[in-house]
Amino acid sequence: MLKQNMEILMIIKMDKDAPLFEQTLTFLRANEFIMDAADLSRAMGRSRSYIGCLRYSGHDASNNSYINLKAFLQECLTETTDTDLQRCLTTYINLITNEVLA
Repeated sequence: MLKQNMEILMIIKMDKDAPLFEQTLTFLRANEFIMDAADLSRAMGRSRSYIGCLRYSGHDASNNSYINLKAFLQECLTETTDTDLQRCLTTYINLITNEVLA
């Protein structure tokens, strides 16, 4: 029996009005770059409860946290060869650069 290389396309539904860190969390979890919000908190250079605190308070992440998140996304970009993932990672990097840190 021949095995075929098959790609699995995953559709990720997310709230476009959600803060950028939440959108990024959804994408990174769905594509197995991180396991949970605590992983994202650590990638942002904060304690594991940082995302939970942001959710509870309704605040957005700090610029310094976004700088760390951008560095993490750039690291993820170098670790994947999938062009679709690279395109999405680049989109999030550009959003942080042009909308948050501008």
